[in-house]
Amino acid sequence: MTFYSQEQPVNVSSDQLLIDRGNWVWSTPKICVFLFSLLLAPSLLASPLKGEISSKNNERLRQALKEFPEADTNKDGVLTLIEARAFRAQQRGEEESQIRKEVIKPPKAQNPPSNAILKEGEIKGYNGLYMGHSFFQPSVWKLAKMIPSDIKGHAQYSVFSGGANGSPGGLWAAKKKREQAKEILETKKIDLLVMTYYSPQDSSIEHYSRWFDFAIAQNSEVIFMVALPWAKQPHEVEQSASKMAQKKVTEFNETLIAALREKYPKNKVLFCPYALGAYELIDRLRDQKLSGVKYILDPNRKTRAESKRKKRQLFNDELGHSGELVSELGALLWLQTLYEYDLSKLEDQRVEGLGKIDLKELAQVVSKRIAPFNAKLNKD
Repeated sequence: MTFYSQEQPVNVSSDQLLIDRGNWVWSTPKICVFLFSLLLAPSLLASPLKGEISSKNNERLRQALKEFPEADTNKDGVLTLIEARAFRAQQRGEEESQIRKEVIKPPKAQNPPSNAILKEGEIKGYNGLYMGHSFFQPSVWKLAKMIPSDIKGHAQYSVFSGGANGSPGGLWAAKKKREQAKEILETKKIDLLVMTYYSPQDSSIEHYSRWFDFAIAQNSEVIFMVALPWAKQPHEVEQSASKMAQKKVTEFNETLIAALREKYPKNKVLFCPYALGAYELIDRLRDQKLSGVKYILDPNRKTRAESKRKKRQLFNDELGHSGELVSELGALLWLQTLYEYDLSKLEDQRVEGLGKIDLKELAQVVSKRIAPFNAKLNKD
């Protein structure tokens, strides 16, 4: 089975996580934007033919049209140089916009931190730092928007980097990211650190420990959460995806998570395998219980962009970048895990255009599968 983690969903990404022979492994394929840039390099586009350069007379543009049919904006079956360059600029702009948004200006908390005395029934919110990659980040943004009014003082800060660079080891190795995160932790006001997973090479006990040790040095009572995403190519997952995922998640809990808890007995280490939410959606879709959703991923590349826009698919590409249903369900599972929150108290949680899908009910079902991984912690 393949599990995954990842910037705000864009059309391209280099993030993949998979389980191979019991190990969690990330791979980094070529980014589509980079490939497309190569196809459009001036030296490669030189054509001996006169007239407009297009896929009719240029092999590189023919390859680009095959790989990126959505670049053919007028849908005439011909990719011109003008269309190709416009598509490249659009993709670069979307990706860079998300990176700038996350690196330069972390998302604002819905409720500012407060030392006010809590009223009966209110919950003290965490002042949290969230660190990860592009299968992780969409749920960070969703969480900030859904914090209920009875959680007071919830605040979020985020350090993001794509692919392996967003792993615990990758973030520590990158000086700029390391210093960015340390600056936030050194305020000594962070009481929650949320991280994800990438591969044994950069997400080992040692890699987590560097961050845990530094965070504890700033606040000895800091709480940690490891959030585990889904697999690459979820559109190819076998039947009974949830059952298979539960088994792999249990193995992960008994190895890495158990080891972290043993090493840090004085700090709570929560585990939220929100991958289980993604696989529950897949199973329900196959059972025809997701009204309005037609595909795990639209198999037709030419109509995939429209399926994404109309939310007819769960994932945005073959790699498994999350659509809105997946990322919002993930955030609900984080909310429940972090605060042991009674999800039944929430208002209806529905995605616009998919009003018949009750995400609150889905989250309640999946959170019952996650709860046992944290049961002993919550009793202490």
